[in-house]
Amino acid sequence: MKLPAGVSGFYKSDEQKPPEIDVGKYKELCYGIARNLEGDLLEFSDTLYPANFFKADFRLPDMNICLVMNKHYPIVAFATAVEDLKIKFIDYSTGTDVVPEEFTVLSAEILEAPVPEDPNDLPESNLNKGEIEQIKYWKPDTVGQIIFNFWD
Repeated sequence: MKLPAGVSGFYKSDEQKPPEIDVGKYKELCYGIARNLEGDLLEFSDTLYPANFFKADFRLPDMNICLVMNKHYPIVAFATAVEDLKIKFIDYSTGTDVVPEEFTVLSAEILEAPVPEDPNDLPESNLNKGEIEQIKYWKPDTVGQIIFNFWD
């Protein structure tokens, strides 16, 4: 996956500020998922400080899941849990099938891909200088920890 500039939420003052996703679009997505999968939207959070993502918890007929969405790009992922500053990503094809095309659903394989020791070596990356600095500081293990982070 090509990491777009600003996906982590960080940038230097001389760099372009990352775009921001309208939280209303995410809420609409979550209500649609609950309806289409005959489940309940249990909780919705857009204020997880210092997270750079929104989170929703669902009770579905076959399982309980979370859906996270990056606050800067329409990138989403399913997880079994978001707690203690850690996200357990999963592949959930039933959920992926009902997510509109305007959103990119990332697989667990992509999200669990390791981050090279030198973040400049990330393949197909457009990360800005501010993000590279933050990655060097926080030392995330996986790509998922860059896209969905708790950095401050």
